[in-house]
Amino acid sequence: MLAVIASIREHNNQAQILFVCSGRDYELKLLEESGIDYKIIPSGKYRRYGRGRLREALDIRTQLKNAQDVGRVARAYAYSRKIIRQFKPDAVFIKGGYVGLPVGLAAGHMGVPYVIHESDVTMGRTNQKLSKKASAIAVTFPIEAYQGIAGQAKMHLTGNPVRPEFYPTHHSASTADTRQKPNILIFAGSQGAEAINENIFDNIELFCRNFNLLHITGEQGIERALYIRHKLPTELQKFYEPVSFLTSEMAPSYRWADVVVARAGMNSLAELAAMSKPAIIIPLPSSTANHQLKNALYLAKQGAIRILPQDDMEGVGLVNEVSKLTSDPEALSYISSSVHKFFRPQAADDIARLIVGVINSRTPGGKT
Repeated sequence: MLAVIASIREHNNQAQILFVCSGRDYELKLLEESGIDYKIIPSGKYRRYGRGRLREALDIRTQLKNAQDVGRVARAYAYSRKIIRQFKPDAVFIKGGYVGLPVGLAAGHMGVPYVIHESDVTMGRTNQKLSKKASAIAVTFPIEAYQGIAGQAKMHLTGNPVRPEFYPTHHSASTADTRQKPNILIFAGSQGAEAINENIFDNIELFCRNFNLLHITGEQGIERALYIRHKLPTELQKFYEPVSFLTSEMAPSYRWADVVVARAGMNSLAELAAMSKPAIIIPLPSSTANHQLKNALYLAKQGAIRILPQDDMEGVGLVNEVSKLTSDPEALSYISSSVHKFFRPQAADDIARLIVGVINSRTPGGKT
């Protein structure tokens, strides 16, 4: 996610866009490369780790951090009002997340319409709060998956946008050939990389004897990965390529891969769907409200992915699961075609039309 909120207005028939984000390094890098204007809001957040209400309540350290962040949220709300007064948006688009809450609340209180987008099958706390007054709600999963959420009548199935470079030029099953080493792409994101990285490091020779491995380690894991590669037997080093982070190279890496191993973040799942890639998904156990597991379960029930719980990954569990999948051409083909059914190529256009529709409904003459 590049940013959490985009404010959009029309001026002389040109859309002016302002992103409001948390200011993480990767966000700023991508925004600066794109030339999009942005503002940073260092907002607070409410921490939950899916451990149950009692354990959450008894975690004094977490509760103290939550209490400290109440003041940060109040300051973020005041700053959001200032941004809205200065920018004068015709509409605000909110992607959820803790930065989205103060901006959404400010927009609602100032009479500025907003559209929210929910990526996950479980609506996040920010979007649940903002859904009551949202002008429209874009969702990634079928609307019936969001039973009990306020504003269901305003929901529109749009899917989750992916960048154009992830659009397939043609749809085909994986080309893994058991007579050769299959190509395996492994990544886990910044939050959940450590457990997967450790498993790769512990089993690196076994991986390299069976697969060509492209391993996106995250910044925190790259130095150790490079050291481990250096310590591999010379004949195996060429089968292990660790990198810290990929941007423009990510789409070609998907195309190279026969099987992908990843977490269940919705951006990754949407990219897999776009590119028809068979995947072994390891949901992040500490994801808020266990949303990664719920995303993965929804897709697994449709035969679109394979799930491997993190505990089952331990030892040679991940190696065995990858070996099992790459040696089954029928399974590769079935998963490839099943996951592609979740790709919605018009997702970005549909969301844009929702936003423009909200603007038009409030613009004299009804045309923007």
